[in-house]
Amino acid sequence: MVSRLSRIPAIAAILLPSLLVLSACSSSQQVDAAGAAQSYDKTTKEACDAGAAEGELNYWSATDPGDFAKEIAPFQKAYPEIKVNFTSIRPTDATQKIITEIQAGHQLDVDATSTDLPSAQPLFDRGAVVSVDWSKLDIPENLQLDYNGVKIYRTLRDFIGIGYNPDQTPAAEVPSAWDELVDPKFSGQIIVDPRGVYLTGLAVAWGEDKTLNWVKDLKETSKPIVLQGATDSIQKVVSGEAKITTSATTSAINAVKQTGAPIEITYLDVVPSQDKYGVILSGAQHPNAAACFLSWFGGPEGQAQQLAVEYKGNSDKPANLPPNVQLSVADRPDQQEIFTSVGAEISEVLSK
Repeated sequence: MVSRLSRIPAIAAILLPSLLVLSACSSSQQVDAAGAAQSYDKTTKEACDAGAAEGELNYWSATDPGDFAKEIAPFQKAYPEIKVNFTSIRPTDATQKIITEIQAGHQLDVDATSTDLPSAQPLFDRGAVVSVDWSKLDIPENLQLDYNGVKIYRTLRDFIGIGYNPDQTPAAEVPSAWDELVDPKFSGQIIVDPRGVYLTGLAVAWGEDKTLNWVKDLKETSKPIVLQGATDSIQKVVSGEAKITTSATTSAINAVKQTGAPIEITYLDVVPSQDKYGVILSGAQHPNAAACFLSWFGGPEGQAQQLAVEYKGNSDKPANLPPNVQLSVADRPDQQEIFTSVGAEISEVLSK
């Protein structure tokens, strides 16, 4: 593992400024000048009352702006005193912008963000994420995560399987295990993403060596179509240009399925997931408004809105999952190292 990790470009260490203070700092927001995570322990009512006084918050996520506006309409109606200023940005880009601002000693122009753990790791390393008592903000316990001492919560979980066209491939002929994809009969009929983002989760369950050997066997035996993006790959399957896409998340398949297109998803013997987490940032100008909003977003109404608009749910596991199927979830720092390492390796294999 060490040799593989050493091949990944190291992110230069950036020291958090010696003094990083939350706006409107109170007894519930502790500042640690050494760079340790700050904390927040207000209740939902306390957060929303204080958030109304702040008047706004700045929130970043990768959601489409139009979709986000639809999702949060109930929040804006319930809390008209809190304006949500939204920026659509990928987690990796968000992290880089935040670190740049911290390094320059500037006031952050973002209060909270929805991110994935690999992208956010540099923020955790720098103590830039607030540790929140999410129970006081009414977030269900199963969504909460203690990530190396910092308390965050999961905003969505999108499961990964394979997508197929039921008009072209009967359900009885669809593989039930990842190893079954390594078969000459699928030559030129399976789509994989060159970034490896939909396959890296296998390594959490299988380990690095088995995963990389499987990808190499798949490439040599099944000669997959290399195509970036879930949407484009799903359309290839819908049109009959390919039989199977491995770039299949529950939300992406359901979004296309809602148009009437012939597409289904099936989960194989290992089910990876793409998880996002809500975090409040140290140095946020509107920490209470951010806490109020994230409390709503992680509650029943916010989660229902996300599912209705983006088809993205937040269940711990897919419904009716067979008992012999293994979930592959990366929610620890050591698992994130595996995730990042294998992703780079898979990309290298597929690019040759």
